[in-house]
Formats: sequence, structure tokens, C-alpha cells
Amino acid sequence: MKNYYLFLLTVMAMFSFNQSYAQFCPPTGFTNGTSLYFFYDAGGVMCGDRPNTISVGASEFTMAVCESGYSIYDLTSGAPVANINYFIADFGIGTCEYTNGDLTEETLSISQVDDVVKTTKVFPNPLTSGNSIHLIFSSHLNGKVNVYDVTGKIVLSSEINNLSRKEIDASSLANGVYLLKIDAGSSSITKKVIIMK
Repeated sequence: MKNYYLFLLTVMAMFSFNQSYAQFCPPTGFTNGTSLYFFYDAGGVMCGDRPNTISVGASEFTMAVCESGYSIYDLTSGAPVANINYFIADFGIGTCEYTNGDLTEETLSISQVDDVVKTTKVFPNPLTSGNSIHLIFSSHLNGKVNVYDVTGKIVLSSEINNLSRKEIDASSLANGVYLLKIDAGSSSITKKVIIMK
């Protein structure tokens, strides 16, 4: 029975990882001025989850084509994109900056950062084997992770630099209960983590 639950937890963690790993910013984006072309990784954001309209400055682009690996948006109002080698696309849930077709920065609003922090997945919990605690964010995040022991002392600390997942090496932690705190801008969350190796 214990093996069944362990298998079930592993499957659920893998499902959560796959669902959470999808980013809202496509990794590649081009423009010819009057159309936007975005290319997605295999298994990335599905057509139904992509926005119908995207803004670049005061101009609005509406989805014309949506396939599994790419989407095309055509200009519906405003001026064409002036610099085809650099633009910032507003996807409605945050902005994505592209330079020569490559995603250079993904920026979330304060409320979106708060949502990403609050929906962080922490597994395995309890940690019964191995030495790694995994954090999965629903989008790329910048911030800091601190792990506190029961006395309130920081026992581990690590930076989150534009990551959608983070691995914490817990090999130095003894069995017990810890508090894992994630801080990103003005948002924070604390989760209880149990080590039982």
C-alpha cells in the first residue's frame, strides 16, 4: 500500500511539474512590423491558453493563426512596430521582451508575482530519500529562498534568478521540521517542509 501511495505522489508531482513549467512568454518572437510571430516549445502553451490579442506599445495585434508550435498575430489597430529587431509584447498577464527574435526578459505585474509565489509547488514533502527539495513556479521568478529551523535560524539560503524551477540541496539538514520562505518583491510565502531520511 505504501508503494502505491509513493507511486501516486510521484505521478502527481510529475503532472504538476509539467503543468506549472509552461511559461506565458514564447521563447522566440519576431515581427515584420505588421504581424507578430511567436514560436513555442513542444508541449508548451496550448492554443486555447494563448491570448487572442497582444499589445506592442499603443498598437494591438489579434491572433490570425494558432498551431501547436506557433501563433501569428496581425495588426488590428495602431501603428506598425517601428523596430523589428526589438519589441516588448504585452500578453495581458505580463510583458515579454524580444531582441533579434530571442526572449530577453519576462516581467510580471505585482499581483502576478503574488500569484506565482502563492502557487509554488514544493516537493517531495516530506523528503524521505535523496537530498533535493524542488520548487516549481508557474512562471519565471526573481527572488530569494530561505530555510529556517525551529529556532528561527536560517539554515539554507539561495537566490532565484529568473527561474521557473529551483532545486534546494537539503543534504546538510538533519531530520526535522523546517520553514521554507520564498520572497519575491513585496510577495512572500512560507511552507512547512519535513525531512525524514
